[in-house]
Amino acid sequence: MKVPRFVGLVDLGIMVVVAVAIFLPPREMFAASAFKGDETKQFAIAYSEARTMAAPQDGRAIEDLSRRLGEVGFKDWAIDNAIKGSERAKQSPTRWRALLAASVAYVDRLDVVPALDYADKALAACEVSQEQGSVSACPCFEAVRLRLYEQHLAAGVKSGIDPRHDPVGFRKAGESALRSIRLKTGDRERGSASGSGTGSNAPASGGSGSTPSAP
Repeated sequence: MKVPRFVGLVDLGIMVVVAVAIFLPPREMFAASAFKGDETKQFAIAYSEARTMAAPQDGRAIEDLSRRLGEVGFKDWAIDNAIKGSERAKQSPTRWRALLAASVAYVDRLDVVPALDYADKALAACEVSQEQGSVSACPCFEAVRLRLYEQHLAAGVKSGIDPRHDPVGFRKAGESALRSIRLKTGDRERGSASGSGTGSNAPASGGSGSTPSAP
């Protein structure tokens, strides 16, 4: 068969591909949730995400969603959610919570340098809230915990120890910035740590409304 000059082999190939795409049935597609937890946990994350959509400047809601994402192993999503949330919450007195959530998410991934950067930003945002009269948004006990967390993290980073290779050494370096106090009550002893001149307890473990300790 003689092919006209104005129709080349490339044109015929394109026509065949188009014909196949038009006449073949569409391919079946499947979708599944990336999160493999039970329905209760899935609902909790969905509800937490809905709260951030309803109140995009609420630092507490941003912190809660980031924490939940980190708990199920979505560490990159936790960081992304906290950072973007902190940008939305620039005018909110609770912005420090979103910044702290970013720091905690970086700590969970053992990226301690950016974790310290966001801890510093969270502490500064907390102080701004207090200066503007929003003490309830960043109460004194939260500010103290946040400062201790920042001091612990700063000492660990300053030591130059990589927590990926020596997590125990990094933790000990961080603890060196805090003063240990032994309180003896009867037959029981309690240990607490405080930053220089603070005289308060050591940072609490991670969770909404409390400041976690560094790795």
